[in-house]
Amino acid sequence: MFNSKSGLSAERSVADQGAGDAPKTTSPPVSYSNPATKPANHPPHSKIWKRYGDLMAEGVSYLEQRKSGRATSLKTQWSGFNKIGLNGLEWQSLYVVGARPGVGKTLFASSITRDLQRLNPEQDFSVLHFQFEMLGRNMAIRELSNASNLNVRYIQSAQDDGLPPLSENDFKKLAEYASKQSDRQEYVVDTATNVAQMQEIIEKFYHETKKPFIVTLDHTLLIKQGASETSKQQTLEKLATMMTMIKNRYPVIFIVLTQLNRDIDNAERQIPGKLSNYPTEADVFGSDSLLQCADVMIAMNRPAKYNISLYGPNQYIIEPSMENHLALHVLKNRFGDVSVQWYYANYKVMGLEEVPAPRMKPKRTT
Repeated sequence: MFNSKSGLSAERSVADQGAGDAPKTTSPPVSYSNPATKPANHPPHSKIWKRYGDLMAEGVSYLEQRKSGRATSLKTQWSGFNKIGLNGLEWQSLYVVGARPGVGKTLFASSITRDLQRLNPEQDFSVLHFQFEMLGRNMAIRELSNASNLNVRYIQSAQDDGLPPLSENDFKKLAEYASKQSDRQEYVVDTATNVAQMQEIIEKFYHETKKPFIVTLDHTLLIKQGASETSKQQTLEKLATMMTMIKNRYPVIFIVLTQLNRDIDNAERQIPGKLSNYPTEADVFGSDSLLQCADVMIAMNRPAKYNISLYGPNQYIIEPSMENHLALHVLKNRFGDVSVQWYYANYKVMGLEEVPAPRMKPKRTT
């Protein structure tokens, strides 16, 4: 459940010229059920700066809302992932997830969002996907595969690897599932935009839906350069600034996907049992810009892809059967500790499951 914060009444658009001023928003006043938390009746000195004492009172009010259950996080299907935040995804926060191609970052983001409304029925919110890597239709096909536990190639009648064409009975099951999703508050933009256009869409979406919302972006490298931008780095800087402004103003959660740099593929980083097996902040493309605005930064890795039998300084034992095990490295976390979490990616039915960490190689005793 989200309770909006008061902010600047108007801010200049951070995107390309021509986007215009961002619309003025009016936040509801903070209610103080405890008189002791009510701010002192000081005359306002400015519309820009705030008294620290008022912010302390606002903080206490938020704690009271958390305590009473009026302010809550969005729970995901994974208990371990929920512990990264305050038992779920935090409103007005930004999550950056990086991985090499084919590891599963799109699978990760879609696995989170497809179940959020079912898992949080007491909260009314929407989801807006900026899906620039694949057709929106393909997002739906992946979900149909996972929901039915049917091979994603089978339901598309690929008819390879001994798979038959999709049966009429299975087709009817898929069609029935799809029909039940017609009222789901989830929307897709699958035409690439620049930062200015993306900001305009986000603000228009909020003012039309008038409710908290989640924004996913897949992925940062596919954002189009604006007319005034001469490099991808400038585009990322503008994107980071825009998302920071948006999350400070509106009831939104960003889940932003990006690439890991090719350096993670270097042979010297695949020597078993070394710290260099682990991705770092520097491996995340555009980390100089994204790290500053991110509340949580995650790098996903697939050790078996590199034939790493002992993974990292903890020397996790990667068995041959763990070819689809993913390590999620929490590199930055404004809500708590950094960590390494483990998931199993079932690429055949487009599912992602939380799993225990692999065994670690026993340490030698003297």
